[in-house]
Amino acid sequence: MTLSAPKKYYSRFLKGHEGKLHFAAHSHHFWPDVTRDAQLAYWDDCALLSDEKWNKVFSEVIPKAQKHIAKILHLEDSEQIVFAPNTHELTSRILSLFIGQPKLSILTTASEFHSLNRQLKRLEEIPEVKVTRVKVTSSLITELKSKLQAKPDLFFVSQVFFDSGMALSDADLIELAKYKSPETLMIVDGYHAFGAIPTNLSELEGKIFYLGGGYKYAQAGEGACFMVTPPGTWRPVYTGWFAEYDDLGKTPGAQVGYAPKAMSFMGATQDPSALYRFNAVWDLYEKEGFGVPEIHTYVKSLQQEFLRLLPQEFQALWQLSPLFSDLTWHGHFLTFQAATEELAKECQETLKKAQILIDRRGSRLRFGFGLYQDLSDVLELTDAIKKLI
Repeated sequence: MTLSAPKKYYSRFLKGHEGKLHFAAHSHHFWPDVTRDAQLAYWDDCALLSDEKWNKVFSEVIPKAQKHIAKILHLEDSEQIVFAPNTHELTSRILSLFIGQPKLSILTTASEFHSLNRQLKRLEEIPEVKVTRVKVTSSLITELKSKLQAKPDLFFVSQVFFDSGMALSDADLIELAKYKSPETLMIVDGYHAFGAIPTNLSELEGKIFYLGGGYKYAQAGEGACFMVTPPGTWRPVYTGWFAEYDDLGKTPGAQVGYAPKAMSFMGATQDPSALYRFNAVWDLYEKEGFGVPEIHTYVKSLQQEFLRLLPQEFQALWQLSPLFSDLTWHGHFLTFQAATEELAKECQETLKKAQILIDRRGSRLRFGFGLYQDLSDVLELTDAIKKLI
Protein backbone atom coordinates (compact mmCIF):
# COMPACT_ATOMS: atom_id res chain seq x y z
CA MET A 1 0.00 0.00 0.00
CA THR A 2 0.97 3.67 -0.32
CA LEU A 3 1.17 5.62 2.92
CA SER A 4 -1.19 8.57 2.95
CA ALA A 5 -0.52 11.59 5.20
CA PRO A 6 1.20 9.70 8.05
CA LYS A 7 1.78 12.99 9.91
CA LYS A 8 -1.75 12.56 11.28
CA TYR A 9 -0.40 9.98 13.74
CA TYR A 10 1.95 12.51 15.39
CA SER A 11 -0.20 15.54 16.24
CA ARG A 12 1.03 15.92 19.84
CA PHE A 13 4.76 15.84 19.07
CA LEU A 14 4.23 18.13 16.08
CA LYS A 15 2.37 20.59 18.27
CA GLY A 16 5.19 20.42 20.82
CA HIS A 17 7.68 21.34 18.06
CA GLU A 18 5.50 23.93 16.35
CA GLY A 19 7.59 26.38 14.34
CA LYS A 20 10.51 23.96 14.18
CA LEU A 21 11.72 21.47 11.60
CA HIS A 22 12.82 18.27 13.34
CA PHE A 23 15.11 16.27 11.06
CA ALA A 24 16.72 14.08 13.72
CA ALA A 25 14.51 11.00 13.61
CA HIS A 26 17.60 8.80 13.92
CA SER A 27 18.39 10.42 17.27
CA HIS A 28 14.93 10.76 18.80
CA HIS A 29 12.05 9.76 16.57
CA PHE A 30 8.68 11.37 17.34
CA TRP A 31 6.15 9.10 19.03
CA PRO A 32 2.68 8.53 17.57
CA ASP A 33 -0.25 9.92 19.60
CA VAL A 34 -1.34 6.40 20.62
CA THR A 35 1.73 6.14 22.88
CA ARG A 36 0.22 8.69 25.27
CA ASP A 37 -2.87 6.55 25.70
CA ALA A 38 -0.60 3.54 26.23
CA GLN A 39 1.34 5.37 28.94
CA LEU A 40 -1.91 6.21 30.74
CA ALA A 41 -3.09 2.61 30.33
CA TYR A 42 0.02 1.44 32.16
CA TRP A 43 -0.67 3.92 34.98
CA ASP A 44 -4.25 2.67 35.22
CA ASP A 45 -3.05 -0.94 35.36
CA CYS A 46 -0.70 -0.02 38.20
CA ALA A 47 -3.54 1.65 40.11
CA LEU A 48 -5.80 -1.33 39.55
CA LEU A 49 -3.32 -4.18 40.02
CA SER A 50 -0.34 -2.81 42.06
CA ASP A 51 2.10 -5.74 42.47
CA GLU A 52 -0.16 -8.00 40.43
CA LYS A 53 0.67 -5.91 37.35
CA TRP A 54 3.75 -8.06 36.81
CA ASN A 55 1.54 -11.06 36.03
CA LYS A 56 -0.09 -9.04 33.24
CA VAL A 57 3.28 -7.76 32.01
CA PHE A 58 4.73 -11.26 31.74
CA SER A 59 1.60 -13.00 30.44
CA GLU A 60 0.24 -10.35 28.05
CA VAL A 61 2.44 -7.32 27.43
CA ILE A 62 5.78 -9.07 26.85
CA PRO A 63 4.33 -11.86 24.64
CA LYS A 64 2.57 -9.28 22.45
CA ALA A 65 5.78 -7.25 22.06
CA GLN A 66 7.69 -10.44 21.24
CA LYS A 67 5.17 -11.30 18.51
CA HIS A 68 5.39 -7.83 16.98
CA ILE A 69 9.19 -8.06 16.80
CA ALA A 70 9.10 -11.61 15.43
CA LYS A 71 6.72 -10.47 12.68
CA ILE A 72 8.88 -7.46 11.77
CA LEU A 73 12.05 -9.59 11.61
CA HIS A 74 10.41 -12.72 10.09
CA LEU A 75 11.21 -14.96 13.06
CA GLU A 76 9.31 -18.12 14.00
CA ASP A 77 10.08 -18.39 17.72
CA SER A 78 9.04 -15.19 19.48
CA GLU A 79 10.10 -16.64 22.85
CA GLN A 80 13.74 -16.18 21.84
CA ILE A 81 13.29 -12.41 22.35
CA VAL A 82 14.17 -10.75 25.67
CA PHE A 83 13.77 -7.15 26.89
CA ALA A 84 15.83 -4.64 28.87
CA PRO A 85 15.83 -0.87 29.47
CA ASN A 86 18.80 -0.44 27.08
CA THR A 87 20.96 -2.50 24.75
CA HIS A 88 24.06 -1.81 26.85
CA GLU A 89 22.56 -3.96 29.59
CA LEU A 90 21.94 -6.80 27.14
CA THR A 91 25.41 -6.56 25.63
CA SER A 92 26.90 -6.62 29.12
CA ARG A 93 25.06 -9.87 29.85
CA ILE A 94 26.59 -11.47 26.78
CA LEU A 95 30.04 -10.25 27.85
CA SER A 96 29.44 -11.74 31.29
CA LEU A 97 29.20 -15.19 29.69
CA PHE A 98 33.00 -15.03 29.35
CA ILE A 99 33.80 -14.23 32.99
CA GLY A 100 36.25 -16.84 34.27
CA GLN A 101 37.72 -17.43 30.83
CA PRO A 102 41.53 -16.84 30.77
CA LYS A 103 41.40 -14.71 27.60
CA LEU A 104 38.79 -12.90 25.56
CA SER A 105 39.11 -11.89 21.89
CA ILE A 106 36.58 -9.55 20.29
CA LEU A 107 36.21 -8.57 16.64
CA THR A 108 34.21 -5.45 15.80
CA THR A 109 34.32 -2.31 13.66
CA ALA A 110 35.63 1.20 14.27
CA SER A 111 32.10 2.62 13.85
CA GLU A 112 30.09 1.02 16.63
CA PHE A 113 27.77 3.06 18.84
CA HIS A 114 29.12 4.94 21.89
CA SER A 115 27.94 2.57 24.61
CA LEU A 116 29.67 -0.47 23.12
CA ASN A 117 32.75 1.47 22.07
CA ARG A 118 33.16 2.88 25.58
CA GLN A 119 32.70 -0.53 27.18
CA LEU A 120 35.21 -2.20 24.89
CA LYS A 121 37.78 0.54 25.46
CA ARG A 122 37.46 -0.05 29.19
CA LEU A 123 37.78 -3.80 28.75
CA GLU A 124 40.96 -3.29 26.70
CA GLU A 125 42.61 -1.99 29.86
CA ILE A 126 42.55 -5.62 31.02
CA PRO A 127 45.62 -7.39 29.54
CA GLU A 128 43.69 -10.58 28.82
CA VAL A 129 41.16 -8.81 26.58
CA LYS A 130 42.05 -8.17 22.94
CA VAL A 131 39.77 -6.06 20.70
CA THR A 132 40.28 -5.92 16.92
CA ARG A 133 38.52 -3.05 15.10
CA VAL A 134 38.03 -2.97 11.34
CA LYS A 135 37.53 0.39 9.65
CA VAL A 136 34.18 0.69 7.88
CA THR A 137 34.83 1.04 4.15
CA SER A 138 33.30 -0.39 0.98
CA SER A 139 35.45 -3.50 1.51
CA LEU A 140 34.18 -4.10 5.06
CA ILE A 141 32.71 -7.57 4.43
CA THR A 142 35.95 -8.84 2.91
CA GLU A 143 37.98 -7.42 5.81
CA LEU A 144 35.68 -8.94 8.42
CA LYS A 145 35.74 -12.35 6.75
CA SER A 146 39.53 -12.25 6.84
CA LYS A 147 39.59 -11.35 10.55
CA LEU A 148 37.01 -14.02 11.39
CA GLN A 149 39.57 -16.67 10.43
CA ALA A 150 41.25 -15.96 13.79
CA LYS A 151 38.09 -17.36 15.47
CA PRO A 152 37.37 -14.55 17.95
CA ASP A 153 35.19 -15.35 20.96
CA LEU A 154 32.82 -12.51 20.14
CA PHE A 155 31.97 -10.74 16.88
CA PHE A 156 29.96 -7.51 17.07
CA VAL A 157 28.78 -5.57 13.99
CA SER A 158 26.12 -2.96 13.24
CA GLN A 159 23.45 -3.46 10.61
CA VAL A 160 23.28 0.32 9.96
CA PHE A 161 26.31 2.32 11.08
CA PHE A 162 25.31 5.28 13.23
CA ASP A 163 28.01 7.63 11.91
CA SER A 164 27.36 7.17 8.18
CA GLY A 165 24.03 5.45 7.50
CA MET A 166 25.75 2.67 5.55
CA ALA A 167 23.63 -0.48 5.82
CA LEU A 168 24.55 -4.14 5.60
CA SER A 169 22.08 -6.28 3.69
CA ASP A 170 20.47 -9.49 4.89
CA ALA A 171 22.80 -11.28 2.46
CA ASP A 172 25.84 -9.57 4.04
CA LEU A 173 24.84 -10.74 7.52
CA ILE A 174 24.12 -14.26 6.29
CA GLU A 175 27.53 -14.44 4.62
CA LEU A 176 29.32 -13.26 7.77
CA ALA A 177 27.40 -15.76 9.91
CA LYS A 178 28.42 -18.58 7.58
CA TYR A 179 32.05 -17.48 7.65
CA LYS A 180 32.43 -17.36 11.43
CA SER A 181 33.41 -20.42 13.42
CA PRO A 182 30.71 -22.20 15.48
CA GLU A 183 32.50 -21.09 18.67
CA THR A 184 32.23 -17.38 17.84
CA LEU A 185 29.20 -15.58 19.25
CA MET A 186 27.89 -13.09 16.67
CA ILE A 187 25.94 -10.00 17.74
CA VAL A 188 24.27 -7.68 15.23
CA ASP A 189 23.36 -4.21 16.45
CA GLY A 190 20.14 -3.50 14.57
CA TYR A 191 19.13 -0.38 16.49
CA HIS A 192 19.41 2.00 13.50
CA ALA A 193 17.75 -0.55 11.21
CA PHE A 194 14.86 -1.95 13.25
CA GLY A 195 11.61 -0.32 12.17
CA ALA A 196 13.41 1.49 9.32
CA ILE A 197 14.76 -0.90 6.69
CA PRO A 198 13.08 -4.24 5.89
CA THR A 199 14.96 -7.03 7.65
CA ASN A 200 14.48 -10.77 7.24
CA LEU A 201 16.35 -12.82 9.85
CA SER A 202 14.70 -16.13 8.98
CA GLU A 203 17.96 -17.66 7.69
CA LEU A 204 19.86 -16.35 10.73
CA GLU A 205 17.34 -17.43 13.36
CA GLY A 206 19.05 -19.49 16.02
CA LYS A 207 22.53 -18.50 14.82
CA ILE A 208 23.08 -14.91 16.01
CA PHE A 209 22.16 -12.39 18.69
CA TYR A 210 20.28 -9.35 17.36
CA LEU A 211 19.80 -6.08 19.27
CA GLY A 212 17.19 -3.36 18.75
CA GLY A 213 15.05 -0.89 20.63
CA GLY A 214 12.30 1.68 20.71
CA TYR A 215 14.17 4.99 21.02
CA LYS A 216 14.63 5.47 17.29
CA TYR A 217 12.56 4.04 14.44
CA ALA A 218 10.45 1.73 16.59
CA GLN A 219 9.01 5.02 17.91
CA ALA A 220 8.26 3.90 21.46
CA GLY A 221 10.84 6.01 23.28
CA GLU A 222 13.30 4.95 25.96
CA GLY A 223 13.21 1.66 27.83
CA ALA A 224 11.94 -0.74 25.14
CA CYS A 225 15.12 -2.51 24.07
CA PHE A 226 15.29 -6.15 23.06
CA MET A 227 17.62 -8.96 22.03
CA VAL A 228 16.93 -11.95 19.81
CA THR A 229 18.92 -14.89 21.16
CA PRO A 230 19.93 -18.28 19.78
CA PRO A 231 18.59 -21.31 21.67
CA GLY A 232 20.89 -22.68 24.32
CA THR A 233 21.49 -23.07 28.04
CA TRP A 234 22.60 -19.52 28.72
CA ARG A 235 23.84 -18.62 32.21
CA PRO A 236 25.07 -15.00 32.13
CA VAL A 237 26.96 -13.98 35.26
CA TYR A 238 25.37 -10.54 35.12
CA THR A 239 21.82 -11.61 36.00
CA GLY A 240 18.72 -10.41 37.83
CA TRP A 241 15.66 -11.83 39.55
CA PHE A 242 13.45 -11.53 36.45
CA ALA A 243 15.55 -14.34 34.95
CA GLU A 244 13.74 -16.79 37.23
CA TYR A 245 10.46 -14.92 37.71
CA ASP A 246 8.30 -18.05 37.38
CA ASP A 247 10.21 -19.84 40.16
CA LEU A 248 10.11 -17.13 42.83
CA GLY A 249 7.73 -19.16 44.99
CA LYS A 250 10.09 -22.11 45.14
CA THR A 251 12.90 -22.67 47.61
CA PRO A 252 16.15 -21.66 45.86
CA GLY A 253 18.40 -24.52 44.84
CA ALA A 254 22.15 -24.79 45.33
CA GLN A 255 22.77 -23.48 41.81
CA VAL A 256 21.39 -20.23 40.42
CA GLY A 257 18.40 -21.04 38.23
CA TYR A 258 17.54 -19.49 34.87
CA ALA A 259 14.33 -19.23 32.90
CA PRO A 260 14.20 -21.09 29.58
CA LYS A 261 14.94 -19.56 26.20
CA ALA A 262 15.69 -15.83 25.96
CA MET A 263 14.27 -15.07 29.40
CA SER A 264 17.54 -16.35 30.87
CA PHE A 265 18.96 -12.94 29.84
CA MET A 266 16.35 -10.95 31.77
CA GLY A 267 17.54 -8.48 34.38
CA ALA A 268 15.74 -6.99 37.34
CA THR A 269 12.92 -4.54 38.02
CA GLN A 270 12.34 -2.18 35.10
CA ASP A 271 9.66 0.22 33.87
CA PRO A 272 7.40 -1.77 31.53
CA SER A 273 5.50 1.29 30.29
CA ALA A 274 7.86 1.41 27.28
CA LEU A 275 6.51 -1.97 26.15
CA TYR A 276 2.95 -0.63 26.43
CA ARG A 277 4.00 2.20 24.12
CA PHE A 278 5.80 -0.15 21.74
CA ASN A 279 2.75 -2.38 21.42
CA ALA A 280 0.50 0.62 20.82
CA VAL A 281 2.66 1.81 17.90
CA TRP A 282 2.77 -1.51 16.12
CA ASP A 283 -0.86 -2.35 16.92
CA LEU A 284 -1.71 0.91 15.15
CA TYR A 285 0.39 0.19 12.08
CA GLU A 286 -0.96 -3.36 11.88
CA LYS A 287 -4.51 -2.02 12.06
CA GLU A 288 -3.74 0.58 9.37
CA GLY A 289 -2.28 -2.15 7.15
CA PHE A 290 1.33 -1.09 6.74
CA GLY A 291 4.72 -2.11 8.07
CA VAL A 292 8.44 -1.54 7.64
CA PRO A 293 8.54 -1.99 3.83
CA GLU A 294 5.96 0.79 3.38
CA ILE A 295 7.73 3.01 5.92
CA HIS A 296 11.03 2.51 4.10
CA THR A 297 9.48 3.40 0.74
CA TYR A 298 7.94 6.55 2.18
CA VAL A 299 11.18 7.72 3.82
CA LYS A 300 13.18 7.01 0.66
CA SER A 301 10.87 9.36 -1.26
CA LEU A 302 11.61 12.14 1.25
CA GLN A 303 15.35 11.52 1.04
CA GLN A 304 15.27 11.54 -2.76
CA GLU A 305 13.42 14.85 -2.80
CA PHE A 306 15.85 16.32 -0.27
CA LEU A 307 18.87 15.41 -2.40
CA ARG A 308 17.15 16.72 -5.54
CA LEU A 309 16.35 20.10 -3.96
CA LEU A 310 19.52 20.54 -1.93
CA PRO A 311 21.46 23.58 -3.21
CA GLN A 312 24.57 22.86 -5.22
CA GLU A 313 26.47 25.34 -3.04
CA PHE A 314 25.76 23.18 0.00
CA GLN A 315 26.78 19.99 -1.76
CA ALA A 316 30.00 21.66 -2.90
CA LEU A 317 30.98 22.42 0.70
CA TRP A 318 29.48 19.34 2.37
CA GLN A 319 30.18 15.95 0.91
CA LEU A 320 27.78 13.05 1.32
CA SER A 321 29.37 10.21 3.25
CA PRO A 322 31.74 8.32 0.92
CA LEU A 323 29.94 5.16 2.11
CA PHE A 324 26.70 6.36 0.49
CA SER A 325 25.82 4.59 -2.77
CA ASP A 326 22.06 4.92 -3.24
CA LEU A 327 18.87 5.06 -1.20
CA THR A 328 17.72 1.54 -2.03
CA TRP A 329 19.61 0.14 0.93
CA HIS A 330 20.65 2.89 3.31
CA GLY A 331 19.76 4.07 6.79
CA HIS A 332 17.02 6.66 7.25
CA PHE A 333 19.49 9.48 7.76
CA LEU A 334 21.91 11.15 5.35
CA THR A 335 25.39 12.04 6.58
CA PHE A 336 27.43 14.98 5.30
CA GLN A 337 31.13 15.40 5.98
CA ALA A 338 32.62 18.79 6.86
CA ALA A 339 36.24 19.81 6.44
CA THR A 340 36.58 20.32 10.20
CA GLU A 341 34.64 19.55 13.36
CA GLU A 342 34.43 23.27 14.13
CA LEU A 343 32.75 23.93 10.79
CA ALA A 344 30.23 21.15 11.44
CA LYS A 345 29.45 22.55 14.88
CA GLU A 346 29.00 26.05 13.43
CA CYS A 347 26.63 24.74 10.75
CA GLN A 348 24.53 22.79 13.28
CA GLU A 349 24.23 25.87 15.52
CA THR A 350 23.28 28.07 12.56
CA LEU A 351 20.54 25.65 11.57
CA LYS A 352 19.33 25.49 15.17
CA LYS A 353 18.98 29.28 15.28
CA ALA A 354 16.79 28.93 12.19
CA GLN A 355 14.64 26.40 14.12
CA ILE A 356 15.99 23.43 12.14
CA LEU A 357 16.97 20.53 14.37
CA ILE A 358 19.51 17.99 13.15
CA ASP A 359 22.43 16.38 14.95
CA ARG A 360 26.16 16.00 14.60
CA ARG A 361 28.79 13.35 15.19
CA GLY A 362 32.20 15.02 15.16
CA SER A 363 32.64 16.60 11.73
CA ARG A 364 29.59 14.85 10.31
CA LEU A 365 26.09 16.31 10.10
CA ARG A 366 23.13 13.91 10.07
CA PHE A 367 19.74 14.69 8.51
CA GLY A 368 17.14 12.14 9.61
CA PHE A 369 13.76 11.40 8.04
CA GLY A 370 10.58 9.83 9.38
CA LEU A 371 6.84 9.40 8.99
CA TYR A 372 6.09 12.68 10.77
CA GLN A 373 7.52 14.63 7.82
CA ASP A 374 6.15 15.19 4.33
CA LEU A 375 7.37 16.79 1.11
CA SER A 376 6.33 20.26 2.30
CA ASP A 377 8.74 19.89 5.24
CA VAL A 378 11.55 18.84 2.91
CA LEU A 379 10.86 21.87 0.70
CA GLU A 380 10.87 24.16 3.73
CA LEU A 381 14.16 22.63 4.88
CA THR A 382 15.93 23.05 1.55
CA ASP A 383 14.57 26.60 1.15
CA ALA A 384 15.94 27.49 4.58
CA ILE A 385 19.34 26.04 3.67
CA LYS A 386 19.38 28.16 0.50
CA LYS A 387 18.72 31.29 2.52
CA LEU A 388 21.38 30.44 5.08
CA ILE A 389 23.95 29.87 2.35
